[in-house]
Amino acid sequence: MSPLRVGVVGGGPTIEAIRTRLRDSVLDIEVTQQATVGYFDTASDCWDDEARSHVLVTSAPPPADNYLGLAAHRHPNLFYAGAPTSWPRAVAGYLGAAIEELALAGASRVQVRHPIERSWLGYVRATGGTRKLARKLKRFDADDFDYTCASTRDEDVYDGPVVIAHDDDAITTRMRVQGYFDPLDGHFHWAGIAFGDQVRDLKDRRVASVEVAVGDGDPVPARLTDITPWGSVRITGVGRPPYPLDDIDILTPNRSSVNSGRAPSP
Repeated sequence: MSPLRVGVVGGGPTIEAIRTRLRDSVLDIEVTQQATVGYFDTASDCWDDEARSHVLVTSAPPPADNYLGLAAHRHPNLFYAGAPTSWPRAVAGYLGAAIEELALAGASRVQVRHPIERSWLGYVRATGGTRKLARKLKRFDADDFDYTCASTRDEDVYDGPVVIAHDDDAITTRMRVQGYFDPLDGHFHWAGIAFGDQVRDLKDRRVASVEVAVGDGDPVPARLTDITPWGSVRITGVGRPPYPLDDIDILTPNRSSVNSGRAPSP
C-alpha cells in the first residue's frame, strides 16, 4: 500500500510541530513541502501538486466559516494552521490524529461535518469559543468528520443513525459502514465505525456480540471488534446488513445448523 501523502504549505511553529508529529507517526505517512494550495481533484481526492498530495496543511488563516480554526466543510482534505494560537503542539496533535484517522479508515477524503461546523460557529459567536477550543484540541473526535472514499462515496455506504442493542441496553448512535459480496463464501460482509461514548462504554465492558437496526428494519447480528485510537468502535457483520441493499442476493446462515455443526441447507 502506498503511503498517505501530506503536503505542508508555508511555515511557522505550528507547521513545524505538525511536520514532526506526522514524521513520528507509526503509520506510513510521507510529508513534503509544497509551494501553494492549488486545485483539489474531487474525482481522485488528490491535490494537483507535484507529489499528488492526499492532504494539505497550510499556514494560511482559515476562512470565516470554519471549525476550530482548523478545517472548513467546503474545503475537503485541507487543514489550516494559520489561526493565531499559543498551542502549536496541541494543534499538531489534533491535526495529526485527524490525518492518521484517514489512513486508519482506508478513506481518501476527510471533511468536517456541516452540522458540526455550524454548531461551532454559533458557539463562537455567542461566547468567543476560547475555553471550549482548548478542551476540543486535547481530544480528537472522529465523529466530527466524514471519512469517505472516492470510488465508493455513493455506493454501498451507509452513514446514519442506528440502534445498537445488547441485552437490555439499546443505544441510538451514528454508524458509518460499507460492505461487499464475497463470492468465495457467498455472504455479504460489512464493516465500519460506530461512534459515541455509549458504544465505547459497551466495548469497555467487553461486549462483542450486539444487534443493529436501522429505522423500522429488523435487527441483525454484528460484532464490536476493537476501539480505534480516537475512541470510536469498529463494527462488523456477515450476512444481510441492517441497511437496505439493491439487487444483491445474500445467503444467511441457518442458525440451527450452525449451532449443531451441520452445514447450512442450500
